[in-house]
Amino acid sequence: MTASVLIAQEDGVRTLTLNRPQTLNALTVESTRELAEALEAVGGDPAVRAVIVTGAGSAFSAGGDLGFLQEIPAMPPARIKEVVYGTFQRVTRALRGMPKPVIAAVNGAAVGAGCEIAVAADFRIASEHARFGEVWIKLGCVPALGGMYLLPRIVGLAKATELILTGEIIDAREALRIGLVSRVVPHAELAEAARALALSLAEGPANAIALAKAALNRGLESTLSAELESTIEAQLRCFATKDFAEGVRALVERRPPRFTGE
Repeated sequence: MTASVLIAQEDGVRTLTLNRPQTLNALTVESTRELAEALEAVGGDPAVRAVIVTGAGSAFSAGGDLGFLQEIPAMPPARIKEVVYGTFQRVTRALRGMPKPVIAAVNGAAVGAGCEIAVAADFRIASEHARFGEVWIKLGCVPALGGMYLLPRIVGLAKATELILTGEIIDAREALRIGLVSRVVPHAELAEAARALALSLAEGPANAIALAKAALNRGLESTLSAELESTIEAQLRCFATKDFAEGVRALVERRPPRFTGE
């Protein structure tokens, strides 16, 4: 059986590719579980310093698989909770919780659950062919993988409200304009653009990046006073690393630092 998620690694960068191109990478329970497991494995692997998530073929992900969606009305609530919380939201928790930076290289349509996965990444780079849509409302339901929490924090409450309540699909240029993506590149250059960013992150101080990501996540629901206190502890941990000592030496010697993650 062909894997639903392809896994590749080079130079500390792991690339996870959604691999159901014949369905526009629509997500089944099984393929979503496979993605969650792959993301969780990355989190604890010291050989991985940065992660790219992308899609095979012409789409990033078209969201939930049609066959799966047709099964939902007959599912008992306990089963729905098991699927949503135990499988689909597991992807979001892995993306936000892992100590590694994650780049969504959005090569085409990212709608429904596909949009939620992109939104949960730390960086989003879009091909000129990319499209984004929180289309749940058009199915008579609501975004359930974290988008209603994360999207307003990325694009602002007013725009997030518009996207979620209308289910509008926007193109890459509009996504760039509202701040949903950081870059739009020609389709043929997407993989290289994502890899260049991933390599630059992979060459950075892994401990400091992990602590910064954790603080940014925590700060979404914390207070300034609490974060100032937490930042002291994070900085003390950074100051004790070999990477910090190397960073200072490199500054004194006027050369690029050579971080090792120690």
